[in-house]
Amino acid sequence: MIFATLILGIALQAKAADKTSVQYYQGQFSVSELGQTTRFPLTEDAPSLPKVAAFRRNDIFAVWDERGLTVRNGEKAVSSRLPDIALSPKVFSREEITRTVRRIRNGECLKTAAALSGAKRIGKDAFFLLRWEDAKSEPWAEVLVRVDLSEENPQTHLVGRFGGLSMARHAVDDKLQLLHGKLAVIERSGATWGLSTFDPSTKEFQTQPIGGQLSWLSLLNTTQALFTETSAYGTNIAGRVDLETGTRKVLYEGREHLQFVDTAAPELILADSGTKTKVVNAKTGSIRIFPSNLHAKRSDQRVILWTGADEPTAVWLEDPVEWTTLATWRASTANKAMNR
Repeated sequence: MIFATLILGIALQAKAADKTSVQYYQGQFSVSELGQTTRFPLTEDAPSLPKVAAFRRNDIFAVWDERGLTVRNGEKAVSSRLPDIALSPKVFSREEITRTVRRIRNGECLKTAAALSGAKRIGKDAFFLLRWEDAKSEPWAEVLVRVDLSEENPQTHLVGRFGGLSMARHAVDDKLQLLHGKLAVIERSGATWGLSTFDPSTKEFQTQPIGGQLSWLSLLNTTQALFTETSAYGTNIAGRVDLETGTRKVLYEGREHLQFVDTAAPELILADSGTKTKVVNAKTGSIRIFPSNLHAKRSDQRVILWTGADEPTAVWLEDPVEWTTLATWRASTANKAMNR
């Protein structure tokens, strides 16, 4: 009898240790499974942003920083925010220049470049995609310039413009990419978006239309990206695109606000209608509806879903293959007080 009781106790302890659970406390989720506990922060630390983009060849430097674009050869250096470009007929039409002059006079924008949307080096040439912003810090122009790092007296050379504006917003951003020897940028123009390229060998700009009104895009590698957009007929689309071919794969389309959980595979999408949220596994096609506004993050092979953005009040631990609930947690009054 004692032996049987001991065996039963050990079995109950093992079963309790194997039980999957999820909890939230003071900014962290705790997931316990198979006797092991892993913690995941509610919010991730924002990555530090670069303040400088610099290229060097021997004693020649081309640098963008808070001074603007600086070209230096040894002790000789010249810094500028290139105000002449804003009214240059080489890159702007007469109508655009007239409108810009009027806006400058009204204090709506400045002639000087405000930020860097991206920079890349190809051989001896350093390319900078400069951005002009209005009084509300909204971009109104981007212009590509080049510095030849092999010149004895290096200068800033005006190259031209891509088809639209990139999604750059930081003071020093990285939206300029290299694609098979060409400079490339994902650009938005009105209610459409596409891939614009510049070929240094032919000096030609080209734009390949891809989709509707772009809301969000994240590169997976040099040729693949995830995106969300609004179509011409008002639906929202979450998809994947091959930038080389322009081939798109629609992963979900609906009237809800769409958001990818992250950029990992399989692609997981939140479709929020305001009062309820669909969670979508784009690989399996599995969809589940929750009667609340949700936030999400992965925990290894699982997904943590919660409601209450900054102070979770309910948490679900899900297997995303078929959206099977493995564990839940709800905040009591005491929990809420401690979490504050």
